[in-house]
Amino acid sequence: MTESANFCAAPGLRARAREATRSAITAAARLVTAQKGLNGFTIEQLCEEVGISRRTFFNYFPSKEDAIVGHLLDEFPSGDMAAFLAGGAQECGAERGPQGLSTSLLHDLFELTCAMAVQMNFSREHIQDLIAAMKVEPQLMLKVLGSAETREHEFAAIIAEREQLPPDDPGAIMAAGIFGALSRRSSQTFFSDHNTRSYREILGGNVLAAQQFFVSSHLSHEGNP
Repeated sequence: MTESANFCAAPGLRARAREATRSAITAAARLVTAQKGLNGFTIEQLCEEVGISRRTFFNYFPSKEDAIVGHLLDEFPSGDMAAFLAGGAQECGAERGPQGLSTSLLHDLFELTCAMAVQMNFSREHIQDLIAAMKVEPQLMLKVLGSAETREHEFAAIIAEREQLPPDDPGAIMAAGIFGALSRRSSQTFFSDHNTRSYREILGGNVLAAQQFFVSSHLSHEGNP
């Protein structure tokens, strides 16, 4: 079974219970780090705070740092991932866009990312807790950046699987890189102090701007002698 197939395991009460436990660990880890720093508490103390065993903690996270980063390492939503992977097969044999990618790929990436934001409880409150922890422990930023890079590699892999391409296909890697940049830019705007728009609205606007840019650049190139 492939990694993405594991992502698509049927949801249920057990999956929701795991998500609740994972979120509780992350929330507690961020709060205590902001108050005491990484060296100010032990994993055992964190487990006691959440009401879980040490063994349970390590079923979710390999370290305190990973627990603090938390939602950036969560699984893709199963139902939305299944829909995303199925989307590529629907265009098999049909005309495809640049790099041999399906014309619906960008739209489906947008929908999958918005679904991820909902599952990860992508709220200002949760991110503010993470920022507070990073102010106390600046080295956590490297962990966050590394997790974002890992997520981009995961996106490239599922794009390749959806499009029935080799795992290291340049088009899939390029698509993941471009969409990753749009997602990061959208996150920066969403979590800015004066923002009042939803993440979906911001990401949608950035995706549309990117589409218009590439279309206009293409038309301009075609117009050259």
